[in-house]
Amino acid sequence: MKKKLPIYISIFLFLVGCGTPQKKRARIIDSDHRISKESLRDVFNSMNDDGDYHYVKDKWVIHDPSKINQIGNYLMIGVTGKAQEDGYKCGLETWYLFPNEKKFVPGQCLLKEKPKWVEEHVPTNDGAYWAPGFLDSRTMYYSVPSGNAMEKAEGTESCIGLLKATGNPPNLVWKDYGKPITCSEKGEENKKVPEPESIDPALFVDNDGKSYLIYGGGHIWLTEVDTKKGNQIHGDHWAYDNDDYTLLANGPKVDEDGNKTDEEMWIEAAFMAKKGSYYYLFVNWYNCCRGADSTYEIRVGRSDSVRGPFLDSKGKSMIKDGGGDKLIDKSSGFIGPGHPGLFSFKNKKGITTDLFTFHFYPKSGKPWASMKVRELIWENGWPKVSNKDFDFTNYWTSKE
Repeated sequence: MKKKLPIYISIFLFLVGCGTPQKKRARIIDSDHRISKESLRDVFNSMNDDGDYHYVKDKWVIHDPSKINQIGNYLMIGVTGKAQEDGYKCGLETWYLFPNEKKFVPGQCLLKEKPKWVEEHVPTNDGAYWAPGFLDSRTMYYSVPSGNAMEKAEGTESCIGLLKATGNPPNLVWKDYGKPITCSEKGEENKKVPEPESIDPALFVDNDGKSYLIYGGGHIWLTEVDTKKGNQIHGDHWAYDNDDYTLLANGPKVDEDGNKTDEEMWIEAAFMAKKGSYYYLFVNWYNCCRGADSTYEIRVGRSDSVRGPFLDSKGKSMIKDGGGDKLIDKSSGFIGPGHPGLFSFKNKKGITTDLFTFHFYPKSGKPWASMKVRELIWENGWPKVSNKDFDFTNYWTSKE
C-alpha cells in the first residue's frame, strides 16, 4: 500500500472543506461514560475547533481495523492512529461494540507517549502507529512505520511493537512490551532480496497451540511467536537467511488495469485463517490511503500447511506466479476494500458464523474511511463475501 499518512490527512482535509470559511461545527460533547480511562471520545471532543479536521460522529474514521475480538461481554477492534495534529494524540485506538448495540463506538486512546524503543529503532516515526493485530484480546501487536513510509525523505527502518492489557474491559490499562518484536532495516528499499516492511501484523493460532505472526509490506512473511509472552520465538529480527522466518507471498507482476509489469506491485495487510484442513492467506494488492482513488483489493490463496506454499484456485503460487483469487474489489461497490479480518462464533445450535471485516473509502469522503462487517460464505472450499451487512442482533441473541 505504501501508507502515506500525510496524503491521508491532506485528502481528508480537502474533502471536509479546507479553504472555505465555515461556521464552527457542533461538538459531540457527550462522553460515553462506559469508557472512563483514556477515553478516545474525549480526545475527539477536545480537538482543535479552529481546524477542519473534525471528529464529529458522521466523520468517525475507522482505518486498518483489526479482526473483531471478544473481551468480556463486549466486542473490540484495534484501529490505526491518525496524524498527530489538531489536538489528536493517540498512537492507536480501540473501538467497542457494547451488548445489544449494532455499531462500534470510540473506545480508548492508546500510546499517547512514544515508547522509548521507538526513538532508538524507528527515530523517523512521528508517533502514529498502524494496523494493529491481536494474538488474544489482551495482546495487541502494532506497526511502527518509518518516516519514508510516512512521506518523509529520511528513514527506512520499521518495526512491530507489542502491547499487553490488564484490568477490566472496557477500561483496560495497556502497557508496551518495551522492545520491538521484529524489525526491518531497509524494507522496500532492499532491491536484492524480498525484505518486508515490518508493518501490518496479524496473528494466527494453530490447532496445536503454536502461534504465528504474519506480516509485511511489499512481501508477506511468517514467524513463530511465544503464545504466552508474544515475542518472536527465538528473539531474533528478520533476516533473509534466517530459518525462523518463512516467505509466504510476493506482490503480483500485473497492475490494477491488468497490464504486465517488470517489477512486483505492492502487497500487504495479510491475514491467516483455517477452515477445515486448509490454511487461507488473505492479502491486499495495490494502493490504499487515497480515498476515492484507492486501488486496494483483497486476494486469497490456500495451503495444507501453515508455511505454504499458498496457491489460488487455478494452482498459481502466491510467491512465484502472482497467484491469488480476487475476493473483493471496487466492483463490489466498495472503494479500496482492505485489511481483512475474520471473527467466528457459534449460535446456540452450534452453527458457526464467520464474520469478515474490512475497511473501505466512501465516495463522498464522509467519513474518510469506514468499516464493513459481512458474513464469509464457503463454496467448494473457497470463501465468498456475502452481499448484506451483518446484523449484530444475531450475534447478541446467539449469546442469550
